[in-house]
Amino acid sequence: MEPIGYSKKRASEILNKHDIDLLIASTPVNVFYTTGIPTLHVAPNPILYGLYNQYPYFSMVRRDGELSLFIWMVYASVKQFSWVTDYEGIISPKMALKSLEEKINKFELADKTIGLETFMPRYQSEYLKAKFPSANFVDADQAFLEMRLVKSEEEVVRIKKSTRISEKAIMSMINAYEEGISDIELLKIARRTIIDEGAEGWDHLTMNIGASDPEAPGIGVVAKPGDVARFDIGTVWKGYVSDVSREAVIGEPSEKVIQVMDNIIKVQEYCIDNIKPGVDPNDIYDGAKNLFKSLSKRGRMIITAHGIGLECEENHFFGFTQDFETLFEENMVLDIEAWQSVTNQGLVGVEDCYRVTSSGLERLSSLDKGIFIK
Repeated sequence: MEPIGYSKKRASEILNKHDIDLLIASTPVNVFYTTGIPTLHVAPNPILYGLYNQYPYFSMVRRDGELSLFIWMVYASVKQFSWVTDYEGIISPKMALKSLEEKINKFELADKTIGLETFMPRYQSEYLKAKFPSANFVDADQAFLEMRLVKSEEEVVRIKKSTRISEKAIMSMINAYEEGISDIELLKIARRTIIDEGAEGWDHLTMNIGASDPEAPGIGVVAKPGDVARFDIGTVWKGYVSDVSREAVIGEPSEKVIQVMDNIIKVQEYCIDNIKPGVDPNDIYDGAKNLFKSLSKRGRMIITAHGIGLECEENHFFGFTQDFETLFEENMVLDIEAWQSVTNQGLVGVEDCYRVTSSGLERLSSLDKGIFIK
């Protein structure tokens, strides 16, 4: 079978760029990306994720992009899910590490540069460093990230489907939003919609009513006239995530809310109009901040563009949380979100998903950007 997003050619180019001879994936996301084995927490049966403490899995990426896999011996469906032909079964953490050690020796990599994820469990990294004292161990998070940032057509298809389901969940919440409804009821509606639409689950169900905490919904907050609600949903379709948010209000929104939303949409549209392959994200960020200053004499805007794929925030291209320096490339997929805090209403803003094309951005989301008035 063909890989979902993994590219042997791209992996080899990135390993040569970073001068890494062997890359070891140990986290659910990177093992899934390199092998297709359903290690994610939203797999149809997340047994591999749930039993990882007893039956750890690894994939090895050699400098030429060739792969090896170590997986729980009881798991009999490797050929149905994975494109990796070199795989071994393990039945304990000790056996997993011993098998990994033997494979490193077999490929004569004991004194080479080996890249490890910084999220690799400590007992695993310490074992490898003790067994291979002549190896040069380096942090490999950036190498994995560079592989994943440029999406295949199949990955884009999955993100698009996830986006559509997220939007349906948001609209089901907006349609139900009325005086007296609680955040508990709204979350139930979102979950039911997501499952009914065929998604595997949700990455996040962020929402607030008025000034309630959007990161901790489901405590019984009840909607009142004038409350602006924010629905920020990310569903998972065949492993891939989306990130969309919209606002709704019971009755007419205040002039302040209307003005803030208008400014935020203009800033987001500026980013959309100017992101192209080869553009420096820092230039987009500076331009967005300058535009906001010209639109609003008071208040502070929060804006970021982050990569989406197997994780909701694979990286931050720009924003105060920027963590990765790169130029935009064709087939990167990102979320552009902008917010401003409004007294007694929390954050007011918008976010949507886009793909970088040769000529600019393709919008993956489709909902109207304005506030929905109930």
